Amino acid sequence: MELPIDDTAAACGAGCHAAKYRLVVEHTHNMVVITDRYRRIEYVNPAYTVVTGWALSEVVGRQPGEFLHGPLTCRTTLNLIRDKVRAGEPVEQAELVNYRKDGSPYWVQLNIQPVRGADGEVCHFVAVQADVTAQRRAREALEAGERRMREALSLARMAGFEYALSEHVMHWTPGAEAILGGGADELPRHLDAHIARVEPQDRGTLQAAYREVERGPYEIEYRVREASGRTKWLRERGYLDRRDATLRLSALVCDVTDGRLAQDRIDYLSWHDTLTGLANREQLQSVLRQRLSRRSDGSPGMALLFIDLDRFKTINDSLGHSAGDEVLKLIAQRLKAAVRSDDLVARLGGDEFVVLLVELHDETVVAPLAAKMLAALAEPMRVHDHDLHVAASIGLSLYPDHGGSAAELMRHADAALHAAKAVGQGAVVTFRPELHALSAQRFALESKLRQALPQQEFSLRFQPQFAACGGVLLGFEALIRWTTSAGEAVPPDQFIPLAEQTGLIRHIGDWVAREACRHWRTWADAGGKHLRIAINLSADELHDVALPERLSAHLQTYGLPPGTLELELTESVAMRDPARCIEQMNRLREAGVSWAVDDFGTGYSSLAYLKTLPIQRIKLDRAFVKDLERSANDRAICSAAIEMAHALGLELVAEGIETEAQRQFLACQGCDVMQGYYLGRPETADDALARVRSHAGG
Repeated sequence: MELPIDDTAAACGAGCHAAKYRLVVEHTHNMVVITDRYRRIEYVNPAYTVVTGWALSEVVGRQPGEFLHGPLTCRTTLNLIRDKVRAGEPVEQAELVNYRKDGSPYWVQLNIQPVRGADGEVCHFVAVQADVTAQRRAREALEAGERRMREALSLARMAGFEYALSEHVMHWTPGAEAILGGGADELPRHLDAHIARVEPQDRGTLQAAYREVERGPYEIEYRVREASGRTKWLRERGYLDRRDATLRLSALVCDVTDGRLAQDRIDYLSWHDTLTGLANREQLQSVLRQRLSRRSDGSPGMALLFIDLDRFKTINDSLGHSAGDEVLKLIAQRLKAAVRSDDLVARLGGDEFVVLLVELHDETVVAPLAAKMLAALAEPMRVHDHDLHVAASIGLSLYPDHGGSAAELMRHADAALHAAKAVGQGAVVTFRPELHALSAQRFALESKLRQALPQQEFSLRFQPQFAACGGVLLGFEALIRWTTSAGEAVPPDQFIPLAEQTGLIRHIGDWVAREACRHWRTWADAGGKHLRIAINLSADELHDVALPERLSAHLQTYGLPPGTLELELTESVAMRDPARCIEQMNRLREAGVSWAVDDFGTGYSSLAYLKTLPIQRIKLDRAFVKDLERSANDRAICSAAIEMAHALGLELVAEGIETEAQRQFLACQGCDVMQGYYLGRPETADDALARVRSHAGG
């Protein structure tokens, strides 16, 4: 069929021009369709056949809508096109879905021009269609990507901005107001406005980052204050984008408030006692070492006072631990009120407190101050509807008279305290050289301890550990107990420190390891081959070069698979000499043990080395678990610890589970392993074996 334009061109006497037009139409990549006034097809070009699969002979005389439109074709767009065509009006850049002969859809951009005859009436329509399927898919993919990016930024609590240095305008990603706080109309549109929103103490840091951005990417954290008064922590990472002629500062801003508060809380607890808020042992030693390092001849003196409560155990036993905790808090308040602002009050644990008196120009004031403290502590305390009376004993050492190092001063104050307790409640004893000798009680205890192993006075108790989900028995922690031949039960917190000080801990620890492996063998024979057995390791044991060989022998003797015996050490032990510790831990790992960090969150003041330790588990200290039902901070810390452990590929074991509410919360947060009195108290070897058989049978 000849193009209708041929006749028109001939009538105009321009045959050569018509030939050119025909060549253009037949070789263009766009589809060309010519219809009569009733929209019946008279001509389609080759591009139309290539795209749609329909030949001219198959479509001539038919209307395009009969075979091109389908279920995805937009009816609103079709109605608009039909209305314009009926009115003889042009259609410009309409996009819609058409269908090929094989049924597959494609997108077109459609332009329709009416052709009018000499009488002014429409005689033809010329439609030019561009196949924009690829462009449409690319646009949809881009829009989908941007949508996913917005969703990801929202879920990650992040926002982004670009700042064109030539235009001085900030462009924020959608939803950025949720991160920065305020409404969308309050988003800063200039760098200065952004800096002005930052808390004054952090503005200089942010300005410096922007000034230095040409040297490379930056990452900083700063605070902003919302209209509600709440302070929010933001982390900003940015770089200078040089992709084109326009220089841009591009940055991501994320809300790190929860993580920052949790980390601040963890850092705080690393230096403070969780119950009273006083300084802990680590902070006391650090402050003491710092002050000693700055001392010179003629410097004012210092005094170190060790304080021990004399009736505290009675309160705990009769009224419970909650009453005991209230007493310790009141003691902390009274001690702080009795000293100056520069002095330091610390709690070492239990009912042991320490006061560091600094800048003493007259040492004679120490004894009256100690007497004042004892008087303050002796005042009645109203706790749980009871009027309680607590007495205390004080042992003190003076700098420089009684030592020039933190270790000496603490050791001598402790010796003085033992002497004070021997005198009786309310005594204050200042260190004197003859106190180097052990007290009769301490000497007697050491003598008994040296005979405990030969006389087989030690035994093990086993506290079960369970999977947080499902309650499956995973293993036991072995806990040493000592009952003398006279029937006296000596608590571990009394004989373990003494064993460490006297060097007996290595022999005792080796006995514990051997016994733990022997009991595991009985469990394995009863169907508990999958169980793990954990034992505690002291600093002295950890640095014993012969330990890997001894443990390897026990593992081989009783057939424990690699990783079955777990060694637990505290953060403070692990961090005393990190390089040496890691080297020894790796040797022991090769010998076939696994590792756990015990009392997590209460020891070292930094988590920087945690990722370098060859450990498999961390044990969340009971201090963070016991107040879960009442403390939002403790819940945040537990959640953060679980998330951090999993991010490092570690299991988290929660200690001290005492209620169903604690168990449920930790399970929901993804805790892996649990132990505590609510799940199972430390039990004898016979009871542990019975439990293993029961679980194996179940």
